[in-house]
Amino acid sequence: MPVQASGESLELSSTSDAPPGGALTIAYRAGSFLPKRLEAPAGQTVTFVNESDAPMWPASNIHPTHEILPGFDAKSPIEPGESWTFVFEEVGFWRYHNHLSPSESGIVVATGEPRTARAEPLLIDPRELTFEDVGAASAQDVIDLFRDDTLLNAFVKRYGPAATVRILSENAHSVGVDCHQRAHVMGRLAYEQFGAIAFSLSGHECHSGGYHGATEAFFRDRGTSHLQSDIGVVCGAGLNDFFRHQCVHGIGHGLMAWTSYEIFDALELCDLLGAVSDQQSCFSGVFMENVGGGLSGSMGHFSEFLSDDPHFPCNILDDRYVVPCYFFQSSRMIQVFGGDFERLAAACAEAPAVAHAVCFGSMGRDVGGVTRGDPERAIRLCSHAEDPANRLDCLDGAVQDSFWDPAGADNALGFCQTLEGDEEKRRCYSTIVERAGFVLDDTLALEGFCGRVEAGYRDGCGL
Repeated sequence: MPVQASGESLELSSTSDAPPGGALTIAYRAGSFLPKRLEAPAGQTVTFVNESDAPMWPASNIHPTHEILPGFDAKSPIEPGESWTFVFEEVGFWRYHNHLSPSESGIVVATGEPRTARAEPLLIDPRELTFEDVGAASAQDVIDLFRDDTLLNAFVKRYGPAATVRILSENAHSVGVDCHQRAHVMGRLAYEQFGAIAFSLSGHECHSGGYHGATEAFFRDRGTSHLQSDIGVVCGAGLNDFFRHQCVHGIGHGLMAWTSYEIFDALELCDLLGAVSDQQSCFSGVFMENVGGGLSGSMGHFSEFLSDDPHFPCNILDDRYVVPCYFFQSSRMIQVFGGDFERLAAACAEAPAVAHAVCFGSMGRDVGGVTRGDPERAIRLCSHAEDPANRLDCLDGAVQDSFWDPAGADNALGFCQTLEGDEEKRRCYSTIVERAGFVLDDTLALEGFCGRVEAGYRDGCGL
């Protein structure tokens, strides 16, 4: 018989109590798939029966493109009283949703020995990749990026995933479409070109659609039957700490979407990572996706872990998740407070003491996002943090937000130069010198950067 469980085992057993042959049934009733979890041997036929008074449309995650298991897609609504059948040939965890109401979801666990060998991840050091400066894209190119996969693929290869998704985001309104679904396609193309490092090359724009698409391509490439080992090695061991964080952070985004915004399931998958630093990076992607992706209801991504309580869901989690949760919680707080950074600072001060540094650092990242190129305003907004230590954390977060790639070096240096206090300057320069060591291309570029650091604050440069 099929097994229905409240939790999810992350290991696939080689046997199942479900009988081979004849179809098992999943009923759709009153907006729910029953059982929500069905376990059966690979090769099993499963029939989805609509026992409700509304149409349904079962389809593989991730919504809206259904690319993790592309054949698992009814392709059209199943009317009340009708049914649709699918054979789960491949071993794996196959999450699905109702395309007409994506918050309604379930999972089929196909057990047994995998039928296909796993491919090794493609590992590329991001610093070995050279992308051209995109400049100003023509109006026609922008329009074509939304409808021409060949052009989109060439754009990703030439200018890189981050620039591509930024162009999609900046022009979605003028083209008259939401860029999330197109970013899914971009993410899949990026994975096909660059392998798992696509997770660290993409940006967060378009509600993290690039991460979602890369996750779709990853699971499509390697399946879901080896989650415990695959998630741990997907980003490889050849990256520096900064790029490895970005890669695993991107995986966290994708896992949150893949689990249909079930935050506890996503965190449990992050827990499978062996290194604590990788777990923390993965957690950060999960929590950022909860805030960013979970708000994009028009794209069918819904999270039950958002509310008007500025501390939710951090205040319902186990202690080990509280600090990483607050690392992005300020982005939810500023939404709740309507852009009022004074109230945001007060809320961070109300957080558990252990989370103060990350909450105010998160506030700094949000400050940086609205004050790009205006360090004086960023400094004023961070002054809402009354405790000097918290203010330093905010300033630290703001300057980090300005320096993700070589193009941000001037803004980062200008930020530190604008600060007046010795302690603030020392913290600021220490942060950006460390970041420069990760993102600048070569020793000559790093030496040039350090030469522009104010005298007396070059300790980390070794000059």
